[in-house]
This record gives sequence, structure tokens and C-alpha cells, in this order.
Amino acid sequence: MLKTKIFILMKLNKTLKIIFLISAFCCFTFCSVKEKREPVPSIAKHGSIYKEQLKILFSHNFNVEYLDSGKIVNVYSPDKNHDLIYQYLIIPKGASIPEGFEHAQIIRIPVSSVAVFTSIYVSFLDKLDLLGKLVAVDNFRYINNNKVREMIDRNKISEIGDATSPNIEKIFALNPDLLFTYGVGNPNVDSHEKLIKNGIHIASSTVQLENSPLARAEWIKFIALFFDKEKEANEIFNGLVERYNKLSELTKKETYRPTVFTEALFGGIWYEPGGQSYVAKLLSDAGSDYIWKDDPSAASIKLNYEQVFEKANDADYWINVHFWKNMRDASKNDSRNSKFKAFRTGNIYNNNALVNQSGFLDYWESGAINCDLVLSDLIKIFHPDLLPGYKLTYYKKLEDN
Repeated sequence: MLKTKIFILMKLNKTLKIIFLISAFCCFTFCSVKEKREPVPSIAKHGSIYKEQLKILFSHNFNVEYLDSGKIVNVYSPDKNHDLIYQYLIIPKGASIPEGFEHAQIIRIPVSSVAVFTSIYVSFLDKLDLLGKLVAVDNFRYINNNKVREMIDRNKISEIGDATSPNIEKIFALNPDLLFTYGVGNPNVDSHEKLIKNGIHIASSTVQLENSPLARAEWIKFIALFFDKEKEANEIFNGLVERYNKLSELTKKETYRPTVFTEALFGGIWYEPGGQSYVAKLLSDAGSDYIWKDDPSAASIKLNYEQVFEKANDADYWINVHFWKNMRDASKNDSRNSKFKAFRTGNIYNNNALVNQSGFLDYWESGAINCDLVLSDLIKIFHPDLLPGYKLTYYKKLEDN
């Protein structure tokens, strides 16, 4: 889901880097491949060399087609037009380039070194046992992964700046085989033309724009395609789907669904996730009654304090409250917060149980590929009896003071 609020942009640009960036969803403009979604050019396949293949099950924003000795990966805009915005032809080194893919970026495999512009890729690479190929991240301060932090301490990882302000010279010096970035709708950011023209291969996803947990987690398959890690990706993702679905099934039998709302006032505006958003889906699967579940948007809803209080003043739970650690932080945000029922009953939970030494949340780094744990946390909060013995992973209750 997209968010325009500066706080979430900063939070995601610094941990997940724009996972909830809300910009004009219908004005999603990219300056890569801009074509209406049509059948992908296909080469007659006599028997692909790739015996273990991936099928995209939940994401509508990318797909893959296997050729005799190559792969075509297509990335689409998440708006109603569903335009083809990126196309990658992945072929072995030394193989000839087939015709019909003039707009595609050619990625030669095997990939020996990789850099990332957002820490969500760190978790994907870790799950696929590919951290040994990681040579650079955007900013050391954003990283929570202990293995990568150790690599940083041993000077095995370089720092290359954010996608919006990359250190071009450092990237050229490192010359990674592949640089993973993300699309945000700004052509000046998304295209990375200078890098591409100078031989830096870019693979851009729209993982942060998916509006369901399993669709977001499925982007591990996107990463796997560039490393011939289909078998591993299938095993990881299939296990995740099984665990997630078992958890969501638990809550379907519950007749009691506590009411919940999220976020807090920032800069005079309150951004609530839309009813078709990633957060709304999580809350529904966790057996709660999200106050704005009937809103038709996947983006955030821009509200004022009075509008939120009118609907949520009697809600049972309040979650995802910026960087608050205790009830004092809640009062500092706005003295009127004490009037919410969730404040009075102490039912405020934040997703900041795991933070690194710089204060950045692991929720935004590893939460996507561990969405089963995120769901477990929320179920434990809303229906504690359903998961006896389970300890919260990403969430914790706000301290009294």
C-alpha cells in the first residue's frame, strides 16, 4: 500500500524503504517499459533447461516465463492499468540474446555480486542463503540482520546511499553484477538511467506496493530468479503459505472480533490504511474488526483528528503507533489521545519490539518474509487463547511510562 505521509516515507526509506509510501496510486508513472499489459513475446520452447520452475500465486505485479535457456520476468504497475513497467531477460553468460525483447534489460547469470537499495532484500537474500553475494547496502544504520551487521563490522559490505540519492561513484567502483532497487512512481528515481548506461544492471520490484502479506512475501521468488534458486524459493514460500493459512483459519471460528485502528496524528494529518490495504488484510486475518475495513482504497486515508476520534474512540485496540515506546509518548503526541478507550485500557501495541542500535525497526526489514510471525503476533494480541505459550516477536505493548 502506498502512503504519502512524510513520516512513513522516512520510516520506510530508512528501514523498509518506502514499503508504505503513499503517492498517487493512479498516477503511478515509470520511465522504464511503458506498455499496456499484453502477452509476453514467447520463444518456442523445446524443453527448458530449468526443471524447477516458479509459479506466481498471489502477486499480480510480476510474473515469469521460462524459455529454452532463459527466463523472462515482467513487472507491472499495481494500478488499474496494470502497465508493463520493467522487463528482464535472464540468460546464462555466453548465451545468445533472442529477438523480441528490445525493451528488456539483459541480466547475465550466474550473478556473483549484488547490492541493495532497501533492507527488505537483505531478508530475502538471507532466506535464500545468498548473503555471501551481498557487497553493498544503502545505509548501515538501517540494517537489523545480525549476519550482515557482522559483515559490516568486518568491512565486507559497502554503503552506497539511498535510491533517491545514491553514491554513483561508489557503485561504479564496486561494479556489482546486480543492484536491487524499488519503484516508487518517480521516473527520476525509478529509472536509474545513469547507472544502467554505465553497465550497472538494475532489478526493480514493486514489493512495497502489494496489498496482501502473501503477495508481498512472494517477491522472494523475484529475487530467486536471478540466482537459479527456484527450488529453494518454492520450499520457503510454500512453507510460509501453509503456516500463514493455518493461522488465519484459527481466527475464522472466532465470533468475537475486537475493533482496532492504527497510526497516529503526524503533522496535523492522520493516515489510516485503506480497507483494501496490506495492513487491513493482516488485521482481518488476525480476527479483528478494522474500523476502516469498508473503505475501498488500497492506499492510505487522509483524515483529521476529529474524523478518527469519531469512529475509533471506542475501539478495543490501537496498533502501529509510530515510534512510541510508552504511554507518555502517546500523550506527547496529542493530549486528546487519553480519551480513546484503547488508551484508557492500555491496549496500545507497537511493532517496535525488534530494533537495531540506530533505532530502526526489524519489522520493516524481515516482517514481509516472516508475515506468519507478524500474523501470530496480532492473533496473540487480539485472541491470546488461540496461541497459548506464544511470545510476541515484532510487537510489544506500550509501557506505562
